[in-house]
Amino acid sequence: MELSEEQMEAIRLKAEEGDRDAQYELGWRHAIGMGFDMDDEVALDWLSKAAEQGHPLAQNNLGARYYSGDGVELDILQAYIWFYRAASQNDRKAAKNRDAVFRQLSEEQKDKARAVLPKP
Repeated sequence: MELSEEQMEAIRLKAEEGDRDAQYELGWRHAIGMGFDMDDEVALDWLSKAAEQGHPLAQNNLGARYYSGDGVELDILQAYIWFYRAASQNDRKAAKNRDAVFRQLSEEQKDKARAVLPKP
Protein backbone atom coordinates (compact mmCIF):
# COMPACT_ATOMS: atom_id res chain seq x y z
CA MET A 1 0.00 0.00 0.00
CA GLU A 2 1.40 3.35 -1.02
CA LEU A 3 1.49 6.00 1.65
CA SER A 4 1.39 9.76 1.34
CA GLU A 5 4.29 11.83 2.65
CA GLU A 6 2.10 12.83 5.59
CA GLN A 7 1.30 9.21 6.43
CA MET A 8 4.96 8.18 6.25
CA GLU A 9 5.93 11.09 8.51
CA ALA A 10 3.17 10.15 10.98
CA ILE A 11 4.46 6.56 11.17
CA ARG A 12 8.02 7.76 11.68
CA LEU A 13 6.99 10.15 14.47
CA LYS A 14 4.91 7.50 16.24
CA ALA A 15 7.81 5.03 15.97
CA GLU A 16 10.21 7.57 17.46
CA GLU A 17 7.74 8.15 20.30
CA GLY A 18 7.93 4.43 21.10
CA ASP A 19 4.78 3.07 19.46
CA ARG A 20 5.60 -0.59 18.87
CA ASP A 21 3.13 -1.00 15.99
CA ALA A 22 4.65 1.98 14.18
CA GLN A 23 8.14 0.65 14.90
CA TYR A 24 7.20 -2.69 13.37
CA GLU A 25 5.62 -1.05 10.34
CA LEU A 26 8.62 1.20 9.81
CA GLY A 27 10.91 -1.82 10.16
CA TRP A 28 9.20 -4.00 7.57
CA ARG A 29 8.74 -1.08 5.19
CA HIS A 30 12.48 -0.36 5.33
CA ALA A 31 13.17 -4.09 4.93
CA ILE A 32 11.33 -4.27 1.61
CA GLY A 33 11.61 -0.65 0.49
CA MET A 34 7.89 0.09 0.59
CA GLY A 35 7.36 3.81 1.05
CA PHE A 36 10.80 4.19 2.62
CA ASP A 37 14.33 3.56 1.38
CA MET A 38 15.28 -0.11 1.50
CA ASP A 39 17.79 -0.23 4.34
CA ASP A 40 18.34 -3.48 6.21
CA GLU A 41 20.25 -1.84 9.05
CA VAL A 42 17.45 0.66 9.69
CA ALA A 43 14.88 -2.12 9.30
CA LEU A 44 16.64 -4.27 11.86
CA ASP A 45 16.87 -1.37 14.30
CA TRP A 46 13.13 -0.68 14.16
CA LEU A 47 12.17 -4.36 14.21
CA SER A 48 14.39 -4.88 17.26
CA LYS A 49 12.77 -1.96 19.08
CA ALA A 50 9.29 -3.32 18.36
CA ALA A 51 10.34 -6.86 19.36
CA GLU A 52 11.81 -5.64 22.64
CA GLN A 53 8.44 -4.05 23.39
CA GLY A 54 6.68 -7.36 22.79
CA HIS A 55 5.37 -6.98 19.24
CA PRO A 56 4.82 -10.63 18.22
CA LEU A 57 5.25 -10.14 14.47
CA ALA A 58 8.49 -8.25 15.07
CA GLN A 59 9.64 -11.01 17.43
CA ASN A 60 8.90 -13.69 14.83
CA ASN A 61 10.65 -11.62 12.15
CA LEU A 62 13.70 -11.17 14.38
CA GLY A 63 13.71 -14.90 15.11
CA ALA A 64 13.72 -15.62 11.38
CA ARG A 65 16.62 -13.22 10.89
CA TYR A 66 18.69 -14.90 13.60
CA TYR A 67 17.80 -18.29 12.17
CA SER A 68 18.95 -17.36 8.66
CA GLY A 69 21.66 -14.84 9.53
CA ASP A 70 19.80 -12.13 7.59
CA GLY A 71 21.34 -8.85 8.75
CA VAL A 72 22.56 -10.41 12.00
CA GLU A 73 25.01 -13.11 12.95
CA LEU A 74 23.35 -16.52 12.60
CA ASP A 75 22.35 -17.65 16.10
CA ILE A 76 19.76 -20.40 16.49
CA LEU A 77 19.56 -19.89 20.25
CA GLN A 78 18.55 -16.25 19.73
CA ALA A 79 16.17 -17.40 16.99
CA TYR A 80 14.55 -19.84 19.41
CA ILE A 81 14.23 -17.17 22.13
CA TRP A 82 12.50 -14.71 19.77
CA PHE A 83 10.22 -17.40 18.33
CA TYR A 84 9.37 -18.49 21.89
CA ARG A 85 8.44 -14.93 22.90
CA ALA A 86 6.20 -14.48 19.85
CA ALA A 87 4.63 -17.91 20.31
CA SER A 88 3.86 -17.03 23.93
CA GLN A 89 1.51 -14.40 22.49
CA ASN A 90 -0.36 -17.00 20.43
CA ASP A 91 1.48 -16.38 17.17
CA ARG A 92 0.92 -19.76 15.50
CA LYS A 93 3.61 -19.28 12.85
CA ALA A 94 6.13 -18.44 15.57
CA ALA A 95 5.06 -21.55 17.50
CA LYS A 96 5.84 -23.73 14.48
CA ASN A 97 9.18 -21.97 14.06
CA ARG A 98 9.94 -22.35 17.78
CA ASP A 99 9.22 -26.07 17.71
CA ALA A 100 11.32 -26.64 14.59
CA VAL A 101 14.28 -24.71 15.99
CA PHE A 102 14.04 -26.38 19.41
CA ARG A 103 14.78 -29.73 17.80
CA GLN A 104 18.01 -28.26 16.40
CA LEU A 105 19.32 -26.91 19.70
CA SER A 106 22.05 -28.69 21.61
CA GLU A 107 21.35 -29.64 25.23
CA GLU A 108 23.60 -26.76 26.31
CA GLN A 109 21.60 -24.32 24.19
CA LYS A 110 18.33 -25.68 25.59
CA ASP A 111 19.66 -25.12 29.12
CA LYS A 112 20.62 -21.54 28.22
CA ALA A 113 17.16 -20.91 26.76
CA ARG A 114 15.49 -22.30 29.90
CA ALA A 115 17.63 -19.97 32.00
CA VAL A 116 16.50 -16.80 30.24
CA LEU A 117 12.90 -17.60 29.33
CA PRO A 118 10.01 -17.52 31.78
CA LYS A 119 8.76 -20.82 33.10
CA PRO A 120 5.51 -21.96 31.40
